[in-house]
Amino acid sequence: MSKIIFSLILVAAAALPSVAPAQQSSQSSATSGAVDQTYLDFQVEQTVRIKTITSPEYPSQLRAARIEGQVLVQFVVDEKGRAQMNTFKVLRSSDNAFSESVKIAISETAFFPAEIGGRKVKQLVQQPFKFAASK
Repeated sequence: MSKIIFSLILVAAAALPSVAPAQQSSQSSATSGAVDQTYLDFQVEQTVRIKTITSPEYPSQLRAARIEGQVLVQFVVDEKGRAQMNTFKVLRSSDNAFSESVKIAISETAFFPAEIGGRKVKQLVQQPFKFAASK
């Protein structure tokens, strides 16, 4: 039996073009109507949380060979709690088959969006996955 372990990690990423720079008051910028702004975890009052999870499938050829692996991905969760797949990026992966499995799972996972002042906003998320062969 194989297992997949992952947890939601909300990370402040440095120098990303789609992410707003840290501001003196993230709440005032959110309530002033900043359009299409993406926030980092330290800029929001309520961070993104998983609502309904879709676990990635362990690729059968890798499971049969008992190959373990890790994937680290980054993506933006929008105001509706969906991963914006056009922002999906694999930051690190031990195998492309693991990466593809993770991409499919993220596209099917629902999230509670980040919030500032009760207003739902976009947030950049980094999430690691670990594929481990059970003993």
